[in-house]
Amino acid sequence: MKTATVTSPAVHGEVRVLLDELSDHWNRADARGYARLFTPDAAYVQFNGVVLDGRAEIEDMHDLMFRTMLYGTRLLCETIESVRLVDENTAVVVSTGAALFPWQHEVTAKRLSRQTMVLVRSEGRWMIASFQNSRVKLFPTSGPLFEVASRAVRFRVDRALRARQGR
Repeated sequence: MKTATVTSPAVHGEVRVLLDELSDHWNRADARGYARLFTPDAAYVQFNGVVLDGRAEIEDMHDLMFRTMLYGTRLLCETIESVRLVDENTAVVVSTGAALFPWQHEVTAKRLSRQTMVLVRSEGRWMIASFQNSRVKLFPTSGPLFEVASRAVRFRVDRALRARQGR
């Protein structure tokens, strides 16, 4: 399947509008409005790996969270990293953003998340059919800690392979 990595400014703008709507509903703790931006059968993977199945579960979970653990937060959909059209009615979007508590004024490295969404155009507007939210946690690829961790992994793998071979 071939996808376009560059989309028209119009499509990019439409995606921006959708993400702004998402933020607006979140910032008003409007779980119903937030959930209505998703297709009825949407899959929603939260940052902790829990899967919500369908618009009703998305609404119920966000209603609970807006009243408890996410009370008073505001959602910043900061950067649209890419919009790839699969066809004229399907797009894959990668963006970054964060939910900030009232005492937080900017997105810190600990709060930054990356979202991958599949959007479908229905009745002239984009809706979210699939949503994956993951914390951005940079993995070191050099330095003393990386070297120690690499040696530990190699040691355990080699030991497991030798055990399988009966050595």
